[in-house]
Amino acid sequence: MDSEFSEAVEIIAPPHLSPGDDIRVIAPASAPDMKNLSKTIARLSKLGYRVSLGRNIRRLVQRNSLAAPMRERAQEIMEAFQDDSVKAIVCARGGYGSIHVLPFLDYDLIKSHPKIFMGYSDITALHMAFNKLSGLITFHGPMAASDPDEFHKSSFKLLVDILNGQSSDISGFVENVVKYIHKGKVVGRSIGTNISVAISLIGTPYMPSTAGRILFAEDTAITSGDLDRYFSVLNLTGYLQEFAGFAFGEFKQINSNEEPMPYIEDIIQQYMDQLKKPSIYGLPFGHGEDQMLIPLNAKMSISSETPYVTLEQDIVN
Repeated sequence: MDSEFSEAVEIIAPPHLSPGDDIRVIAPASAPDMKNLSKTIARLSKLGYRVSLGRNIRRLVQRNSLAAPMRERAQEIMEAFQDDSVKAIVCARGGYGSIHVLPFLDYDLIKSHPKIFMGYSDITALHMAFNKLSGLITFHGPMAASDPDEFHKSSFKLLVDILNGQSSDISGFVENVVKYIHKGKVVGRSIGTNISVAISLIGTPYMPSTAGRILFAEDTAITSGDLDRYFSVLNLTGYLQEFAGFAFGEFKQINSNEEPMPYIEDIIQQYMDQLKKPSIYGLPFGHGEDQMLIPLNAKMSISSETPYVTLEQDIVN
């Protein structure tokens, strides 16, 4: 593989967030709902942060549901990383289209200008590319236009404390009892989180290695047959066997009345029974009501006992 696509050796924790910092909201994929976005901007401003918007959000440059043409979306990302006044980058929403911009990004520049980068769902393509080619620790977390309520919850203070470097206890996001599939505890670097987007990167230069990693996985609007297909691809490529452990969030299943399908939990159980590695189910992340913060490309541990998820390194400097 070309050296420009070699996996980064150094893992880079971005600088921490401080009160009054500039948070840049960008739209790398689908166009955001401006009403929801406005609610989040007002909330962040009330908390004392300055909020700036990426070049495409207020311009009428949408293409179908995409926020802008692919090169303009890539340029918006690069401008956010290049701007030294910007301390954190929050995606407005997912949707689709993040994969389009991957060839147009400067991963060396991102590496030399590390910042907090947060989003989920379709943004998984960017997480995985940044993790692999820049070595950057990024964050699965709420998005400005998709999750305005998340920025008003009491748990948002915990998120801010972690990004400020004042706390390292991410177990505080997990208030419910988490089920285990196979008992045990394992330490490894995190990878994830949207499994269908992750699968779409297999065979491309943007897919990180999986050896010794903990897979955090979620998805929405899928059938159990879809999930079986994703696991089958991971199995056939050898990636599935390389993971050290598995942490599953929320899966929103589409059920067919014409052709009864097994439950998604049954598919997960089937593959986990084959692997017999530490695996837990029911963490509060995905496309549901709760969105815990998950550092990606970071050394973490998962356990079938409380606390279910623990940080094993500093994730901000």
